[in-house]
Amino acid sequence: MESLYVLWAGLAIGLAGLGVGIGEGMVAKKSLESMGKNPDMSNYFLVLTILGIALVESAAIYGLIIAFQIMGMEPWTIEAWRAVAAGCAIGFAGLGAGIGEGMLVSGAMDATLRNPEMKTKIMTFMILFLALVESVAIYGLIIAFQLLG
Repeated sequence: MESLYVLWAGLAIGLAGLGVGIGEGMVAKKSLESMGKNPDMSNYFLVLTILGIALVESAAIYGLIIAFQIMGMEPWTIEAWRAVAAGCAIGFAGLGAGIGEGMLVSGAMDATLRNPEMKTKIMTFMILFLALVESVAIYGLIIAFQLLG
């Protein structure tokens, strides 16, 4: 029975980490492409990349928190299905948020590359939209905490 808890703790961080890895990879790839196409804006793209990766990373942190929470529980204190549900809640929410945020930051870099004079407005909208996508991961975190009691 204890192995089931470890499995779902692994799934919590594994799925969230998968989404974050894909999302961060998209951001870094687009950043390097953008710097190569417009070297004069490389400092701006670096700032956008650091901001984007930092925000994408939060989904993995949420998965890690829930994984530690699950692993720290004694098997008799909670039903196994709650650990399963908590691992899925944050794992899938983190997967979606990580990929979605990576796509969003990559799109902002594309838009800035095409229209550099709009960079301030693009970054403003990017941050707003990132907050909306991030809320999905936060919902998963809240549900996972509720399931774990």
